[in-house]
Amino acid sequence: MFQILEIKSQDVNGNWLGEKGLRVAEVPGSSPGGPTINFLFFKFLHILMKSLNVGIFHDRELGRELGKKGSETDILMFNRKKEDLIMTFMFPLKLISKVQIMSVIDVAIVSFNEITPELGETILLLDAIGVSKGFLLIPEQNKDIAKSMIKGTSLENFSLIERDPIKIIQELEKIEIKRNGGAPLIVIDQAFTVKGIGTVILGFVKSGTVKKYDKFQLLPPKKEVVVRSIQIHDKDYDQAEVGTRIGVALKGVEADEIKRGFILCENGEVSNDFDLHFNKNKFYPEIKNGPYHMVVGMQSSPIEVLKIDENLISLKSERAIACTGEDKFVLLDLNARKLHFIGIGEK
Repeated sequence: MFQILEIKSQDVNGNWLGEKGLRVAEVPGSSPGGPTINFLFFKFLHILMKSLNVGIFHDRELGRELGKKGSETDILMFNRKKEDLIMTFMFPLKLISKVQIMSVIDVAIVSFNEITPELGETILLLDAIGVSKGFLLIPEQNKDIAKSMIKGTSLENFSLIERDPIKIIQELEKIEIKRNGGAPLIVIDQAFTVKGIGTVILGFVKSGTVKKYDKFQLLPPKKEVVVRSIQIHDKDYDQAEVGTRIGVALKGVEADEIKRGFILCENGEVSNDFDLHFNKNKFYPEIKNGPYHMVVGMQSSPIEVLKIDENLISLKSERAIACTGEDKFVLLDLNARKLHFIGIGEK
C-alpha cells in the first residue's frame, strides 16, 4: 500500500518548480515480502507553452485570417493557440508602432502586391534591427525584384511562399526559436485596472523566467513592484518563460503610471542623455543637429541630436528612457516625405 505524502513538479529539464506532482512512500504494515520502497518520485512533466511572436507588415487582413482578434490600439493583436504553441500576431497601424513591434517579434511576415517606398523602409528597418526569420508573400511577377531588394540583408533568409493562411500556419509551426536565458525582463505594451485585481499589464518576456511573487524595478519610474499573478492566454501560471506573451497583476503601482515600453527588470539604466555608436541608413540624406524621434524597444520619445562625429552621436531625449546593454536606438525623421528611417544607435 502507498500513501501520498507531498506534491511536487519538474520542468522538462528536471528542475523542481513547485508543489505539483506526487511523492509517495510505503505505508508501514504493507504486505510482507513486497518490494521495499522508501520514496518514489513520480515526475510529472510540467509542460510549458511555447510562444511565437509574429509581426505582419503591409497586409491588414492577414491577421484576421491567421488568428482570433485580440486588443486593438495602433497595434492590432491576433492570437492563435494550437496544442502546446501560442502564436501572437501583430499588425502596426503607424510608423512608430511598426518599429516598436520589431523589437519583440520572432518572425516577420511581409506581404505585398506592389513595390512601394513603405515596403523598402520596412525591409531596411527589419534588417537594421536584425529580424532574420520570416516569410515574403509576393506575387509571382514581383519575385525577382523582391529578391534583389533583400539581397545582402537579414531578409535574405526569409522564405518566399504563397499567401495561403493554412500554409503560413504550417510553416510557422516548423520554426524553432533559440531563447536566451539571463535575468528576467518584461517589456510592457498595455496597462489597465481590473476590478478586484488591481493593476494589470500585458507584455512580452524578453529574457529569463518570470515567477509569481518576483520583485522588479519598473523603469523608467524606478518603482519597486511585485508580481501578484501571471496569466498566459487567459490561464493562470506560476511562471512564464522568455518569449511568452504575458499578463501580470502587479502590486505597488497604478495603471495610469505605466506607459507602453516601460520595462520590468532587476537592474537597468534610465537616462535622458545618450552617447551612441551610430550606423546611418545609407539611403537617408545627411543628418544634422536638431529635433528628431527615437524608438527604444517599445518606448518612444522626441529627441534632440546634439553632436555628430563620424560614427558617434550624442542626443538628449525629451522623456526618460529605460535601456539595457542590448537595446537598439532607432532614429526617425517623422517629418520626412518618404524615407523616415535615419539609422540605428547602440551603446
